[in-house]
Amino acid sequence: MLYVIHKVFLKPDRLTKRSTDQQLKIQIEYDSSLDGLDEAKSSLVKDKLLPQAIDYLQKAFRVRRQSGPILLSRQCATNQYLRKRDDPHLRTKRTHCILLHFRVCSESGKSCGPAGSPDGEGVVRAGFVLYVSAMTTERCGQENIVAYAAYCQLESKLDRPIAGYANLCPNMISTQHQEFEGMLSTVKHEIIHALGFSAGLFAFYHDDDGKPLTPRSASGLPAYNESLGLYQWSDKVIKRATRLWDIRGGHMVRHTVHLLATPRVVEEARRHFNCPILEGMELENQGGAGTEFNHWEKRLLENEAMTGSHTQNRVFSRITLAIMEDTGWYRANYSMAENLEWGRFLGCDFVMKSCKFWIDQHRHTRPTLSPYCDSVRSAPLQLTCRQDQLAVAVCNLQKFPHALPVEYQYFDHIPGVPEEDLPAYGGAVEIADYCPFSQEFSWHVGGEYQRSSYCGIQENQPATWRNYGVEQYGPGSVCLYQKSPFVMEQCTKRMTYPDWGSGCYKVSCTAQGLLVWVQNDSYPCVRTGQVISVSIRMNGWVYSGQLICPTCSDFCSDCPLPHEIPPLNTTKSARLDPCSRSSCLVVNLWQLLLTLTPLLIGFLLCGRD
Repeated sequence: MLYVIHKVFLKPDRLTKRSTDQQLKIQIEYDSSLDGLDEAKSSLVKDKLLPQAIDYLQKAFRVRRQSGPILLSRQCATNQYLRKRDDPHLRTKRTHCILLHFRVCSESGKSCGPAGSPDGEGVVRAGFVLYVSAMTTERCGQENIVAYAAYCQLESKLDRPIAGYANLCPNMISTQHQEFEGMLSTVKHEIIHALGFSAGLFAFYHDDDGKPLTPRSASGLPAYNESLGLYQWSDKVIKRATRLWDIRGGHMVRHTVHLLATPRVVEEARRHFNCPILEGMELENQGGAGTEFNHWEKRLLENEAMTGSHTQNRVFSRITLAIMEDTGWYRANYSMAENLEWGRFLGCDFVMKSCKFWIDQHRHTRPTLSPYCDSVRSAPLQLTCRQDQLAVAVCNLQKFPHALPVEYQYFDHIPGVPEEDLPAYGGAVEIADYCPFSQEFSWHVGGEYQRSSYCGIQENQPATWRNYGVEQYGPGSVCLYQKSPFVMEQCTKRMTYPDWGSGCYKVSCTAQGLLVWVQNDSYPCVRTGQVISVSIRMNGWVYSGQLICPTCSDFCSDCPLPHEIPPLNTTKSARLDPCSRSSCLVVNLWQLLLTLTPLLIGFLLCGRD
């Protein structure tokens, strides 16, 4: 249970009597534990992660009716905060908050009157104080916990959080360049929890007029739910609904969901999914304490940054900005929202029914099975593209060691899988309701991380001898589908690599449309789905394959109109002669390394909080 100080009275602003919205200002107080980090990690946290995260949040939110300096309630010598006798939930032990800016509190702990030290000046020109630590705690020992955060004290007038803490688990702080964006999104994610997106704060939300959305008792607080360990919210904030849920065998069960039902969230969710009858945005129903209720449902908003695990390409969408505005504490700057493709315009069937219904309805019209998938992750890998086509991906459908709960058994048939095993098959991400989807992954050699499958990072470029599909990673590269595996020829030698289906290739935009680049050769994409034949010489081998053109407008802003597209030239590019050089006399070191080096692939399932 999180112990929190409520009803902290802020000093009146000396400079103005007007109550106006002000830009959110977050003041950071670093704990001494950060000095125990090595120099690279300490510099990363203090000079990059926290400043960039704070900059984003300060641009994204304004504070409604901000008062003067923040003066926090002081911790007594007994390690307890003295509160009203009739409120057993507020006599607290020491929290993670360092609480440097206190009100008076007597040494005896019997009263918080003038017997203690006088008030300090408080934290001036700030709307929130964030205490940051880097300690290896018990919670850090839980699987994949990168960081966690919470609020500590709420101000009196609107119950807005004015202080909180964030702890970064030292062993999970990565200084690798390709992991920075994931770390940054995790830090922003955690601070947003402390600012307002938290189940413990739902009962304290206010409407636009400053009135509580949840009724208050005589103590001035909402009713307390002992079973949840939370203050009980009203249905103006959270609604409960029952869905008719398709499962295997042609059966249906009742599936209970909880939805954030505040006005802006409802509006944004309906617009995003194109579902005018949607009651709100579904909250996470799995993952245990700390994940359940505190995040968006992973099945519906897979890579939204405020879902409960970091799988791939986190973005902060308009829906997250909307919940922060619906707290009654902030105004949101929606120009700071990032583009969320997952679930966009897929309708009520997608957002209000099980993924089995969606998969069954769309299986015959591939590739519109997206964003879900139905191929088992096995060797050889069937490579595909992430939904936004910015990373190579693999369907995460797998067999579990036990049967899944009945409401998450979705498959009546999987090729090659015995019927008695079907109840054990589901997507690898539990909190996505075991729905399978195409997921970014990472390569590991000898058990050590090598690179990820995100196309835009140059460091992910495979070594020349392992570049089976003549791929190119880096700025401007996207994931393209392969119509067939690439064939590698060297005189009398002919090889293909078993894992195929997609790869990363550079694209550029011209007045005539999209160009695909393979090494230094360009290939015009005239129409969506056009097949381009590739023949490239590299490293003494000739690589031949076929790529499928994406939709021009997915990557270029100025694409030719249909009537401007010239007739399709179906002439194939000239095929290179694999014996035109002395390459057939070269010892095939590439083939030797391929045989001796084990290649393991692991999903990027990190950042659970």
